[in-house]
Amino acid sequence: MTMNGAWHAVQLQHYTETRSASGQTTRTYATYATVWLKLRTLSGNERIQAQQASAVLTHEAIMVYCASIVPHADHRIVWGARTFDIKDVRNVDERNEELRMLCSEVLATGPASSPSPSGSVSASPSVSSSV
Repeated sequence: MTMNGAWHAVQLQHYTETRSASGQTTRTYATYATVWLKLRTLSGNERIQAQQASAVLTHEAIMVYCASIVPHADHRIVWGARTFDIKDVRNVDERNEELRMLCSEVLATGPASSPSPSGSVSASPSVSSSV
């Protein structure tokens, strides 16, 4: 698998709920893995096509295959101060080598478009991830 470009160390998180003694529910996210991936901003044409089936998709995340990553409304990618909800996960050519995830960037007011990430960790990902 060859993927050119900048790799970023990100956290994969899932939604959890905790209840206080009084029964109040608090929604939080817990990190379940730190992985290396590439983030690619979708072009306008790709966004239009993706929008027909789902919410506004803003980015594609590309990483080494990991069976435990599935599309779920309560899973997300966190890269620094930026958050991306995972909307779709594809095992490229069913070869168990590469995952491509379609994501919506979440801003304080909800999903929206944004410029491509700036700044990166310049290293190649390890084939074995901590997932």
